[in-house]
Amino acid sequence: MKNIKRISKDTIVFSTGVYLKPQKIKINGMSQWRWVTVGFEDTSFSDGEEIEVYDYSEKVEDLLIPSN
Repeated sequence: MKNIKRISKDTIVFSTGVYLKPQKIKINGMSQWRWVTVGFEDTSFSDGEEIEVYDYSEKVEDLLIPSN
């Protein structure tokens, strides 16, 4: 597993076993219902590499668990 230093807005992370919750979100003054991730149970991937993630964080760069 490679050490990922940051998450950009263009990064797509794939995960199986994700807990989702519908939530109404306001973006650019427009309200929409979106699926929001509330937890992980299984493996997550970024660019084909297995990664570990936290469910929540105060800072976006702390959402990924650094590999040693």
